[in-house]
Amino acid sequence: MQESMSDRRFLGLPVRELEALGLDPRRRIVPLWFGCRAALAAVPSSCPIEISGRSQFKLFINGVSVHFGPCRSAREIAYVDSLDIAPWLRAGENRLAMQVFSYPEHPGEEEGPYHCFGDDEGPAISVTGRLGDLDLAADTSWRAWPDAGQGFNRHQVFMMGSNETVDGAKALANPFFQKAWTEAGTLPVTVVQSRDYEPFGTRQGKTFLPRPIPLLYRREKPFPGWEARAFPPHAKASFVLDAGELTTAFFRIGFRGGRGARVLMTYAESYFQKGENGFPCKARRDDAGGFILGVRDEYTVGGDGEFEPFRFRTFRFVEVSVETGEEALTILPRPYVETAYPLINTKKPVFADPKKERLYDVAFRTLQLCAHDTYEDCPYYEQLMYACDSRLEILFTYAATEDLALPRQAIRLFAASMQPSGLTQSRFPSRDQQTIPAFSLYFLLMLEDYVDHTGDEDFIRPYIPIAERIVEVFLGKRTASGMLAPQGYWDYFDWTERWSRGGACTPTAARAGESALQNLFFVYALQSLCRLLRRFRRADLAESWLAECDQLLRLTEARCWDAARGLYREGAAVEEYSQHTQIFAVLTGLAAGDKAKALMEKVLTDESLVPCSFMQRFYLFRALEAAGMYERTEGLWQTWQDFLDLGCTTFPETPYSPRSDCHGWSALPLWEFGGKSASL
Repeated sequence: MQESMSDRRFLGLPVRELEALGLDPRRRIVPLWFGCRAALAAVPSSCPIEISGRSQFKLFINGVSVHFGPCRSAREIAYVDSLDIAPWLRAGENRLAMQVFSYPEHPGEEEGPYHCFGDDEGPAISVTGRLGDLDLAADTSWRAWPDAGQGFNRHQVFMMGSNETVDGAKALANPFFQKAWTEAGTLPVTVVQSRDYEPFGTRQGKTFLPRPIPLLYRREKPFPGWEARAFPPHAKASFVLDAGELTTAFFRIGFRGGRGARVLMTYAESYFQKGENGFPCKARRDDAGGFILGVRDEYTVGGDGEFEPFRFRTFRFVEVSVETGEEALTILPRPYVETAYPLINTKKPVFADPKKERLYDVAFRTLQLCAHDTYEDCPYYEQLMYACDSRLEILFTYAATEDLALPRQAIRLFAASMQPSGLTQSRFPSRDQQTIPAFSLYFLLMLEDYVDHTGDEDFIRPYIPIAERIVEVFLGKRTASGMLAPQGYWDYFDWTERWSRGGACTPTAARAGESALQNLFFVYALQSLCRLLRRFRRADLAESWLAECDQLLRLTEARCWDAARGLYREGAAVEEYSQHTQIFAVLTGLAAGDKAKALMEKVLTDESLVPCSFMQRFYLFRALEAAGMYERTEGLWQTWQDFLDLGCTTFPETPYSPRSDCHGWSALPLWEFGGKSASL
């Protein structure tokens, strides 16, 4: 664990003062600005500061948005970001401002994104450093402004929280920097947390820790062909901006005149078409004959100014809809600011096949846009770090980059998500706890993966007891036959249409009470852990658990092998067959040699099997490799190529009817092509 930065403190407004202003952090999102100013005789060569927030914040320096934080963390931790703000300073007066949102713990009409924990005590900031003679850590250096122009609406994308409805005539972002400094209507801040622990070990608030990963990159990029557009009074019009590729970015747009005009910005991954059933569907992603749907922000123009949403948005297309009032409006183009984790592709192989190189490059962008403060399943719909997704994203990171900070942080956070049940949470950080038992097993796989790729046993050592507890939880629940019983919760395994049943995607046999797939996947993960345990002087425990694995494999063979079909049933009493169960029969060694080859031949040719979605294709490729049939993977890339032919610039969530057009687990070409020879 990193060393606590115990000299930090949080500054803010007490809850009673927020309530007196009509702001209720327990029920609504609270938008607050904190500001300070100082005069500089000259611009210093460097001006380091350390900055954090009890909830999400955005830092502005002299009117320029320069940083978003803090880094996502467990609920009890506030990560501290270090940055040099000298590039944004100037001789004369300088103004620093932090726009801060706090989200209610138990949301009602307004809620924050699921990856943010609620905070019923309201916005608070922590800054250390000096700006000329000004001590940024002093509460007397800062003032607070409630933002009467910042509102929120209920139109939201799944798990991403409320979107913004901003009145530019009242919002503080532009007046704060463009008008003369005034303290009218401002409030003095006070210390709302002075230490994280009392001398006797009682927690007082969040523990400050240094940011464990690099700062996200920020790159300005223009929309091709976007020029200023003028709209007369009482007009309605719309236009669509195309970034040319999917991105995660702070969208920006400028305004001249047009007081009272309403501007609606809709962010979309693709154009939609009307399907045969009347519902929107995706086809050619850039087919402008379709229509735009998606998350949106609303802005009422208050005169000359600019709008930038508080959090980054995910988009390739932005539809801008304008309804002017009494004044003419000119919309001014602004570059968007792309932001993501700074993965650097240092391991790209030399390609002879341009199609494979294109698959590889799109896969890397897919991974890049699914990595910010944590790995994410998808940047558009959830931005949540799931263990299943992250195990693959970590492997793809190893294959394409030298980065270890983000894999370490993923392991660290999933370990922190341990529940009283003995299982880790399926996604973390997350305001709502969710348990998918199999996802705890992906955490086990991450541990061996890390040691195999780094040789660093010291980092993994503290997490071995957590892995051991997970194993005992699974071993402690059995059916009468001796096979493992489902743990309950949500027994999701793969996004496959035949298991969808309202979106649950639970294998049929798991619903019946005894699943060959669940038992085989547990054995696969436990075999991985046992290999690791020998490195930590736990050989006796490893041998004991390998005996458990052998027993479960024997039971699966006896109860689920169908000799007539030459396949493993999904359950002893369930006449269903999947690619997944055959794959893990091979990966666990239950089927080897000619039997493994026969199974994998059926996986490739028997269309009656429940097929793997993208999330399980990695394991399909590994099973073909284990069976000595890796050359057959060459015929499996067409699905990825089909999406490129549809105009995708990242790889989607599923091979069929994808919800998300960017999903990290689909970046499989990074692993399969990474490090291979120039014959690719």
